[in-house]
Amino acid sequence: MARNVADWILANGEILTCHPRGPRAEAIAIAGERILALGPARALRRLRGRETRWVDLDGATVIPGFVDGHAHMDREGLKFLYPSLESCRTISDIKSLIHRLASRRAVGEWIVTMPVGAPPFYLNVPDCLEEKRMPERKDLDAAAPDHPVYVRGIWGFWNKPPIFYAANSMALRLAGITRNSVAPTGVEIVRDAAGEPTGVFIEHNVTPILEFTLLKSAPRFTLPDRLRALKDALRRYHARGVTSIYEGHGVAPELLSAYRELHARGDLSMRSHLTASPTWRSRAEAERDIPDLASWAGGDGLGDGVLRVAGVYLAYGGDAEISHILTHGLPYTGWAGFVEQAHDAETYRALARLARSRGLRVSTIVGGKLEELLEIWEEIDKEAPLRGIRWALVHLARVTTRQMQRINRLGAVATTNPLSHIYSPRSHRMRDIGDGEEWLPHRELIRQRVPFGIGTDNKIADPFVALWSVVAREDFSGGVIGPRQRLTAYQALRQLTAGGAQVIGRQGELGSLAPGKLADLVVLSDNPLSMRVPEIAKIRARLTMVGGQPVHREDAPKGAEA
Repeated sequence: MARNVADWILANGEILTCHPRGPRAEAIAIAGERILALGPARALRRLRGRETRWVDLDGATVIPGFVDGHAHMDREGLKFLYPSLESCRTISDIKSLIHRLASRRAVGEWIVTMPVGAPPFYLNVPDCLEEKRMPERKDLDAAAPDHPVYVRGIWGFWNKPPIFYAANSMALRLAGITRNSVAPTGVEIVRDAAGEPTGVFIEHNVTPILEFTLLKSAPRFTLPDRLRALKDALRRYHARGVTSIYEGHGVAPELLSAYRELHARGDLSMRSHLTASPTWRSRAEAERDIPDLASWAGGDGLGDGVLRVAGVYLAYGGDAEISHILTHGLPYTGWAGFVEQAHDAETYRALARLARSRGLRVSTIVGGKLEELLEIWEEIDKEAPLRGIRWALVHLARVTTRQMQRINRLGAVATTNPLSHIYSPRSHRMRDIGDGEEWLPHRELIRQRVPFGIGTDNKIADPFVALWSVVAREDFSGGVIGPRQRLTAYQALRQLTAGGAQVIGRQGELGSLAPGKLADLVVLSDNPLSMRVPEIAKIRARLTMVGGQPVHREDAPKGAEA
């Protein structure tokens, strides 16, 4: 028998349902993990019982929980495992910080820090330091002569190469790095006038390989590290209103183990929809593995309403040499959390065809090769229709109206990353794309009814900034890309909620607020529909709920829990 008494009633606010048949309401009632009713506060009083928690919103806005369509959520927690150098402006500052760390650690214990520079983009390294150079081994030796010291470099996609690292003499000795060491592809060992390593490394690969080659001996992210980081990341993403994520780029076994263990403990509060990142190293190995993978990740995959793994990530293109280095370093994946693949067109076509024959959903990063991908997918579709399986085009960027129509015919879905492809200083697109109307053409995607979600890509891990980016379409320097493709704030909200739910195939339960749906919602500090566009990025989540349970609470709204 259906319940008619609410556990929660949030009243006297503006409920933006993001549902086409119920755009707004004044109050929302929750029973268990689902929405019981929406409507005027007076009408919902009939659902109030002795145990009902009544929250007076005092005019605050409520939206469905954000679905981050490309989260890399775990990485947000990894960033906080090691001491930050963000406040350091000089090499002396770095030395002082490392000296303090050394004073609290046993002799011989590693000291590892975050990169030089300031997050999220780590701009102008090493020019951000007064000396205009990285600390060298002699600098780090003076700060911590009895400890190996390693200053990590960035994950290459946070900005763009070159990537700078530094290590002291003990770290170099433990790594076996000498004047005779040979640098791997894309890496420079900086040497002094005598030919000795200075302790500084410069990498030109976007996907870093230093820790898989020269610095294998440096401390790695362990399973306890990933568990701690993932739990911390949950807190940070919930504090920004995220209640569901999609990891279409794939999750490697070492990261999947962390998700599974956290879920087994009852600590996974984020609805996590993961794509498998396979560990094969050759086409032959992949062809052997796909049937086994399909036995548990095919169709709707394996899991429940909180943790589900379904489908496989397949790369189209990629650097075969970098992939070889990284796959031979497995199970460790460093910052990535996924397995670096490289497939030529022939191999990709064969593996995608085999995946379809086994009922596996495929996710692929577009990477400027949309036309080629669509041709392959259309070939496969003629043999076995893709509609209903929701193959996913990840990082969809430049797309024409004609290509959108083809995407629709395939029944495919897409994710876009405005913080990577519009806002980030790593995107130098203006000179290449003219007026930008085919670059992340969100308005046209909606007009053509292409199902798509929006992700943060863990650049700035904040959907409110992504929301602003979609509405403003400003790049890092303040220029506007494709102004005719701007969305209204409400349209952008829908793509960050209902759109993401379509991508993960849970639009019947998530992405909008309606009776019977899961009570995943956010109470906002401000209403994005009535504020100036530049202020949208500053919105905060005052309360975030997943399945009717608070997972983040900034403060108690006026009259809370009367």
